[in-house]
Amino acid sequence: MQGRFEFEGSEVFALLEESHAARERLLTEAQRYVAAGINLHAQDDTWDEDPDHPETGAPPGLWLMNDCGVYLQSNAKQRKDARVAYARGYRADVQVGDEPCCEFIDATPLQQLRPDDALVITASEDKLRLSLIRQP
Repeated sequence: MQGRFEFEGSEVFALLEESHAARERLLTEAQRYVAAGINLHAQDDTWDEDPDHPETGAPPGLWLMNDCGVYLQSNAKQRKDARVAYARGYRADVQVGDEPCCEFIDATPLQQLRPDDALVITASEDKLRLSLIRQP
């Protein structure tokens, strides 16, 4: 998934609060592989389908997803009413990219976020860049 995606600060803020308050947080598939000691960048990519590592244990954060539009969701195991924050212009009926993806965004760099800000995520093939648009 590549592109520039802008999210309403108040929606993202609520998801961050949900993740911080959670007793358990889910790991992405990539986080589970890494936690199981698998090198994701190794030339030999013959990994088991299901890594031998629990599904929980992630730090507070968000998942950037593109399976139905582009959206953020909390990584809390118990989520309130499946709340998500859609990127502006990328609702559920807009397909982005050839394959679904799930990228973890740690909550720590988002501590500066205020409800009236906008969060901008710029995604390339190998990195995510986060920035804020602060309202005067």
